[in-house]
Amino acid sequence: MTTNLPIKLERLPKTLPTEGAVRVELAQGVLVFRASRFFLERIEILTAKRNVAELTSEELQELQDYEELNNYLSWVNQTIIHTLHYPLQGTVDRYDDPFEPALPLEEWEALQL
Repeated sequence: MTTNLPIKLERLPKTLPTEGAVRVELAQGVLVFRASRFFLERIEILTAKRNVAELTSEELQELQDYEELNNYLSWVNQTIIHTLHYPLQGTVDRYDDPFEPALPLEEWEALQL
C-alpha cells in the first residue's frame, strides 16, 4: 500500500536530538504529538536572532527545518483527530470506475421483464 503524504520531510534539523525531540500527550482520549521544550526553545532563539540580525545560511536552514517539522506534527495530529471523528465505514473491495454501475445490468430487477 502506497501513501502519499501532503508533507514530505527532506531532512531533520541538525541540532534536533534523536531522543526527546517530541513528547506525547493524551488529550481527551487522543494521543497527541507535541514539540519538546528544546524544540520550541530553539525555534524561539532562532526567531529572536532573525529579528535582530541576519541569520547565517545554516541557521536559516535550521529554522526552516524546525518549522517544517512543526507543521508535520500538526498535520499528523489533525489527521489522527479527523480519523477518530470521521471514521471510514465499510470496506472497499474494488474501485475501478466511479461511473460504472454497482451491479451488473443483468442483476437489476427494474430491467428484468
